[in-house]
This record gives sequence, structure tokens and C-alpha cells, in this order.
Amino acid sequence: MDFINNTNNWVKGEIFEGTAIAVFGILTLFTAFLFWKFGETPHAKALTIPTIVLGFLLLSMGVTMYTSNQKRVKEYQNQYQENPSEFIKQEKERVEGFQYLYTISKVIATAVFIFAVFGFWFTKNATTQSIAIVFLMLGVSLLVIDYFSEERATIYYAEIVKVLK
Repeated sequence: MDFINNTNNWVKGEIFEGTAIAVFGILTLFTAFLFWKFGETPHAKALTIPTIVLGFLLLSMGVTMYTSNQKRVKEYQNQYQENPSEFIKQEKERVEGFQYLYTISKVIATAVFIFAVFGFWFTKNATTQSIAIVFLMLGVSLLVIDYFSEERATIYYAEIVKVLK
């Protein structure tokens, strides 16, 4: 198999992930609409704004991932055709360059979970608890996103190393 197929698989995975995140963002916005329209309790009303913020955040992340990776497909094809060995070396450096981000996102997700637990533990304020719920959703979203992204990166990096040997 030609190495560019591994790159295309990587990019297709990123495009799929971006699509899934955008869809989750839309569903989150729809949920916020339901809280606004039908929520009658203080907690349901308090969830509206934080859920809208999360929905737009997820939607923008997903759309950005989708569009940026769509552009990369053509770029990678051209770069690979021009100089395959140089392309593979650049990909190795690129993948190595973002590996630390997975650790950072796990730390951030952990901090978000801790904040959310304290939001529930130390207050009965509807707004604070709603923000804590949204932070839990954000933390889970970050973990899911990075779980699959890190898996793809590990597989892709292994293929890069195999080709370079």
C-alpha cells in the first residue's frame, strides 16, 4: 500500500471526527432550545445559556476540523507526489509535534471534572450547577475527541516509522 493511503485514512478520520463533533454541537444547541422553550424549573432555565455556549463551541470546533482537513487532502496529495520521502519525514515531525497536546487535554479534562464536582458539592445555586453540568459535558467531549484522535495518531505514527525504516 502506498504511504499516502495512510495519510488519507488519517485525514478521513479527522473529517469524520469533525463531523461528529459538529453534529453533537447541533444536538446540544437543540437541547438548549428545549430547555429554553419547555424548561419551567430554575435548573432547566439556568441550563439554557451554558448549553448554548457549549453547543456553539462544539459546532465551531467540528466545522473547523472538517474544513481544515478537507483542504489538507489536496495539499497532502500534492506534497506527496512532489517528494514522497520528504513528505513522510515532515509528517513524522508534524505528528511528533502535537503528541504533547493529548496529555494537556487530559489534564484540562481532569481540572474540568474537579471544577464540576466542586460546583455541585459546595453550592445549590442553579446557575453554578448548570455551569458544572456543561463543564462535565465539555470534559467528556474532550476525552472522547482525544481518545479517537490519539488512537489514529498512534496508528499513523507507527506506519510512518515502518516506512522510514
